[in-house]
Amino acid sequence: MDSFTSHFKNVPTRAALLLGTALGSWVVCVVYTLYLNPEVDHYRQGDVIKSAWAAKMEREQGAKIVAYGGSSCEFSIDGERLLANYGLPVVNDGQHAGMGAVVLTESVLGKLRRGDTLIVALEPELLATPLNEEPALAVQFSFAMGHPEWVLHPALDVGHVNWFSAAASLRPGGYHAFTLLGKWMRRQPLYRYQVRDYARSGWARTAVRMALTGEIGEAPHLSNDARILLANLSRWCATNRVRVVYSLPWLYCSPDRFHLLQKRNAEFLIEMIHFIPVLRDQALGADPVASDFADTPLHLTETAALRRTDELGRELRTWDTWTRQDLERARADVQQAARDP
Repeated sequence: MDSFTSHFKNVPTRAALLLGTALGSWVVCVVYTLYLNPEVDHYRQGDVIKSAWAAKMEREQGAKIVAYGGSSCEFSIDGERLLANYGLPVVNDGQHAGMGAVVLTESVLGKLRRGDTLIVALEPELLATPLNEEPALAVQFSFAMGHPEWVLHPALDVGHVNWFSAAASLRPGGYHAFTLLGKWMRRQPLYRYQVRDYARSGWARTAVRMALTGEIGEAPHLSNDARILLANLSRWCATNRVRVVYSLPWLYCSPDRFHLLQKRNAEFLIEMIHFIPVLRDQALGADPVASDFADTPLHLTETAALRRTDELGRELRTWDTWTRQDLERARADVQQAARDP
């Protein structure tokens, strides 16, 4: 009996020990994620560079132009070139597409001032999925930047995360730990991209080159959540006197899929134009030249990024935007071209 009683009395102690161990492990994971994770730290340092350029544009130019999206934006737009050649004070606020459309959007709102212009350059695929669950990277970046409200209480009222889900996301996954260990053992950089690859305006470049397939996925259509996000963003910009426009990222496709990708993109833009204006890219975001891309079908090389920058500069200088009728005609034209031998 004494033995049983003694064992029973030890249960709370053991439970407390297990709970304390679990809590301690979680704290260690949180500290690593917010301060030591190479991926999160890369984008935190990148944001410092982008914010410094934004402040410089505000001081010297008054109103500024902020382009944001996933990494297709980050690797495509040279703000210094736009300022020097077109007189356009552009900040490249592109981040990682893995943060999702909600946090990418929420994180840019605080950088905007009355009279600014916002270029939405989100990848279509980011707007084709439900936005009610935030990726772990979105939560991690938000907390690392000191803005948990981006996921807990988003200004545009899309993609709320509760505290429990947020806490569960503040830890590295098994895949992250495994790949990080492998890179460390092989003495490789812990993250593919380096802070030194950023230009002052936030434009990123990479020397990495990888083979591309040129395949394209299913046609993206705006999800219900994305429609709410875009409608709320449009209203936010109107209320805060910020001009807003959408710019379609360039995507690599094999030459035989060129017109198919153009048709797919035209259909997407017909949906987008219902919420915000769309800059007129005559190629409809399709690029069949593999050498224009670095390590993904969305990351332009430096040479191609300069062409993309010049095209964007022309569109912004003339405020050249599509009409719905023009997009429908363009869709019909590329659909016919796709049928022709």
